[in-house]
Amino acid sequence: ELIESIIRALMFIAGILGNNWLAICSLPKLKSGIRTNEVLFINLALSNLITNFLVDLPDTIADFNGSWFLGETFCGVFRFCADLSETSSIFTTFFISAFWHQKLVGSLKRGGAPVQLDNLCLVMCLLAGSWTVAVVFSIPHFFFVSVEGGNGSEEDCLDVFPS
Repeated sequence: ELIESIIRALMFIAGILGNNWLAICSLPKLKSGIRTNEVLFINLALSNLITNFLVDLPDTIADFNGSWFLGETFCGVFRFCADLSETSSIFTTFFISAFWHQKLVGSLKRGGAPVQLDNLCLVMCLLAGSWTVAVVFSIPHFFFVSVEGGNGSEEDCLDVFPS
């Protein structure tokens, strides 16, 4: 279990560094306007930073501690953020894939013409919709969590959905 905790800590550090680097490198330069791919990459980095700071960090600390120590309220926040960031990250990855598919395949067929996802307003609406869906699907985690002990004093943050 110590090896697992160390690997998780290293992954947490790599995630923080990598996602901050991605967000900083994707920021628009001084005199250029923001482009679609920059918005998508910044959104992906933010989704992953939620995971890094509000999911991986508490879970890594709980691994080293040996049990969940942050209480039931933060357990709900922890589960909510885990689901929210994963769902948002999946949607954003899908949008990035669709954008680059349109760029590589679609623009070749049309002789370099702009593609639909080059429209910044459309991409912002898609991202707003994906965050909304992610929030709606993550809300039950506030209400159906429990901090339960398995072996003696060892406690864990668990989803407890009614059967």
